Amino acid sequence: MIIRDLSNQDIRSRIVKITRDDAIAIEATRRAYERLGFGSADGEVLVLESGIEEAIKPNLSRLGLRLANDIIRQQFSMGPGVGRSDLICEDRQGNLVVIELKRGMASDQAIGQVLRYVGYVRENIVSTDQKVSGWIIAGDYDEHLRLAASAAGIRVLVVRLG
Repeated sequence: MIIRDLSNQDIRSRIVKITRDDAIAIEATRRAYERLGFGSADGEVLVLESGIEEAIKPNLSRLGLRLANDIIRQQFSMGPGVGRSDLICEDRQGNLVVIELKRGMASDQAIGQVLRYVGYVRENIVSTDQKVSGWIIAGDYDEHLRLAASAAGIRVLVVRLG
């Protein structure tokens, strides 16, 4: 296992301005991806996150999970101001797990997003005997995310595709 301290990296140095041609290509790719059936996109969903989603789904059993029922399992819209969860799964005990997928480096902002989704599921979906937890699956993460996830009780997993 390789552990590296990422807490002092300058994240701003990785921000790149896209051109109009880039934006057109991204939009064309997003539309093609939707037509191929890789989940819907509403402007918040990135094509690469959808690709991670499709790669993770067949491997959920390795994590002790399965997709929840058809209504809430994938790209579940929780309404205005709440957002759209990537995956909602059930663990072996029948409890729900809200999974947020992040391509590349995930930041501690994902913690608020997952907690918002977990709160919505607790208040609107689960039965009284079910528990709800949150997971973040990312290409990488920094020390800020690790510390925030630890405090919030959110599990963080790193995925390598390819």
